Amino acid sequence: MTEQYQVTIQSQMGPREGVLTLRYQGSYITGSLDLVGYVNTIQGVQAADGTLHLFHPIQTAVSTIPCETVLNLRAGNLQGASTSKSARMRWEGTLIHPESQEESEL
Repeated sequence: MTEQYQVTIQSQMGPREGVLTLRYQGSYITGSLDLVGYVNTIQGVQAADGTLHLFHPIQTAVSTIPCETVLNLRAGNLQGASTSKSARMRWEGTLIHPESQEESEL
């Protein structure tokens, strides 16, 4: 199963908009975070309580920041935070419905 979320990450430089794509294979997750013009590879797991534990970089024009992200999904919405050596960034997002994805591909 694949899901896409429109996300806002509250970074030290202000809010950043992007798209989080998640591919589920049992409890294992792969995918990508398309943010500020870069596509970052994501790997992680879904815990028994549904919480997502993701490991990924966030690439910017000046650096690549390794992050651990914990997200809670509820009724098509996600909330959580990324933690890196230098910062903590809050996430919010909304599921992009399959109809919307199909329309954007036309």
